[in-house]
Amino acid sequence: MPNETQRRFLAEIRHHLSGLREKIVSDFSEEEFDRELAALDSDPVYSKFALNCPEYVLVRFMGRISISIGRRLGEIYDKIPRFVAAARFSLTPAQVAPKFHGLELDVCLPFDKISNQDKEHVKAIVNRYLNLQPARNGVGIEIRYNFNPNDSSRLRKDVNMAEHLTENNLLPVYLIYSSISPRDEAIARLTRAGWKFLTGDTALSFSRDLLGFDSNAILETDAIRAEIRSEMQGILQEIFTSHAFSAAVRNQGNN
Repeated sequence: MPNETQRRFLAEIRHHLSGLREKIVSDFSEEEFDRELAALDSDPVYSKFALNCPEYVLVRFMGRISISIGRRLGEIYDKIPRFVAAARFSLTPAQVAPKFHGLELDVCLPFDKISNQDKEHVKAIVNRYLNLQPARNGVGIEIRYNFNPNDSSRLRKDVNMAEHLTENNLLPVYLIYSSISPRDEAIARLTRAGWKFLTGDTALSFSRDLLGFDSNAILETDAIRAEIRSEMQGILQEIFTSHAFSAAVRNQGNN
């Protein structure tokens, strides 16, 4: 039987997959398609570049869905490690996710709030993966399922957070679970600011060993993998059987 953490993880996955399907049904509908096409028709820029067409409406819709998928994956991978860390180390919500000048940290492991045994565990895991010792007061962790910052404000916030953690004698550790998304130039900038990066399988292994929760093992079980695959195939089918997709295909055939 799954434990409470596993149940919560699976509940988050099911919630976001259901929400994604509902969004596609709504956004790719005839009503939304007509509204978007009319807006492009009336726009003084898009219409002049022949982008007031069904194909470009579909492109815009697909872009929004890609963003929505990213946000939902982010919600899953941000919330669960924090919940697990709080339970694993007996931390309150305020202790595990403190704010520094208005910026909220994903996960904090403060040495003065955890047991000596847990403190030694954290030190051993950090040393194993990063070959260094944590700062005097503990570890501050930021978590991203992917890392492709598209604006300077996001990077400035991460730079500021590294400064706040260092000032508070917390080691800044940045985990990126996806192995294909990291941007080298952004990582280089944040490394100079003080962050220690782990990416891909290494980041996932670090989380597993530190928190005692293996998200990949759950996702790879036969029943869960089949459920996710079935749901995702249904979600994609909603796109390719939608009014917006059919209209774009028909317009291509008429040109």
